Amino acid sequence: MRYINYIFILLLLSKSQAQVSIQRLMNDVEILSSPEMEGRMAGSEAYDKAAQYCVSVFQENGVKSLQHSSLDGYRQNFNIQSNTVNKCELKITNSQGKFYKLKLGSDYVCRGFTGSGSGTADVVFCGYGQAKDSYNDYRGMDLKGKAVMIFKANPPFTLEDEIWDNFSIRRQVETAKQHGAAAVIFVSRHNEKFQSKPIGSLMHGEGKHNAEIPQFQIDISWADSLLEGTRYPLERLDNLIEDLRMPFSVFTQSKIEYDVQAHYNPQTPTYNIMGVIEGSDPELKSEYIIVGAHLDHVGKIGDLVYPGANDNASGSAAVLELARLISQNRDKLKRSVIFTLFTAEEQGLEGSKFMAQNLPVPKEKIAFVLNLDCIAHGDSIRVGNGKSYPHLWEKVKEIDITKSGKVVDATWGGGGADLTPFHNLEIPGLYFASQFSYTHLHLPTDTPETLNKELYKDMVELIYHAILELE
Repeated sequence: MRYINYIFILLLLSKSQAQVSIQRLMNDVEILSSPEMEGRMAGSEAYDKAAQYCVSVFQENGVKSLQHSSLDGYRQNFNIQSNTVNKCELKITNSQGKFYKLKLGSDYVCRGFTGSGSGTADVVFCGYGQAKDSYNDYRGMDLKGKAVMIFKANPPFTLEDEIWDNFSIRRQVETAKQHGAAAVIFVSRHNEKFQSKPIGSLMHGEGKHNAEIPQFQIDISWADSLLEGTRYPLERLDNLIEDLRMPFSVFTQSKIEYDVQAHYNPQTPTYNIMGVIEGSDPELKSEYIIVGAHLDHVGKIGDLVYPGANDNASGSAAVLELARLISQNRDKLKRSVIFTLFTAEEQGLEGSKFMAQNLPVPKEKIAFVLNLDCIAHGDSIRVGNGKSYPHLWEKVKEIDITKSGKVVDATWGGGGADLTPFHNLEIPGLYFASQFSYTHLHLPTDTPETLNKELYKDMVELIYHAILELE
């Protein structure tokens, strides 16, 4: 009798293990976003720890490594640029002689491609940091050895004889350097609908990922402190420039004291993680579904860690949970599934780009890609790229009707995030994210406690059924 009861309990456990477990999901999120993981910056030792943990879950659940020239076991190795900010200190003495030591993470941050430097500098406000013939924020301003404070934006107006370049922080910093600036201070426009908090960031795109002079982003309130000695608070300067459609630069009579130490490496090793579970259908198992999420986040600034629970420990933990579920239900899986954890998404989708350029299986054998990014904060489910592949989008909506009913009835085309490199190859795919997911984006407050567990569980269950049912 005891033996029969034992078998019955095992069967119940087996059945429960074949369901999405919010406990397992949250445990993985807590591990991946813990202080020991130091924000999982691509190329760091902390990223290696996170990757090793994910590989151990793959191995425990029978996820095998693939055979391909670009792969070393579960790892797909390549190099990226990296810029590690080891120290970032900022103090203000305004024109009234008031001294403030700003708090890293809430009052200010160092931008991701900051250079190193230390010293004291006068602060000059120079609008949008533009230096065009017909609109020049720097005309008549002596910036040599000074810190320039500028809006992190293009002007909100157009001029008849001037078209602004696409907005680029890199270009703003280079222009400031050319005019002799010793440091750059970014601030949001006072009139922006959503004023940007000082957020953690990494540089991406062409060019060196270290601008060789210190760069800060400060909270808008500290801009007014720097401007206290002038007659122009930030809101007034913002309005004057927009109304007059002309520069309005001022010497603030305030100073900053700063100390920034950044380490730049143009050839930093990093890697994607991937493994496969073979399908059970004799014919369809030669076709593949890619289920991916980026494992990396923005790392840390000095001792300040960015946990990245929603972005994107949530997506990474979902990949691990889906691997567990598929492993326990192999008989239901027709096609094979490649589970992938991308690196260097925060540096400009470098991991997914590299995988798309070095596909481990023939392109024509890939049925579709499912990308999971920021999937556990908010109140509903967004599915992107449905306009590009409506047959996938419509099927997901059908599945959702029988599940949580939380999919928002709106989508977009053109890929998005790590789905983009595959979309550019005309590989079908969908992008899963949670609605209103960016409250804590790239902030130290992106912690496991902020996640919506019910939504998270429903999201992963939907994706699980999409893997099994999409054609």
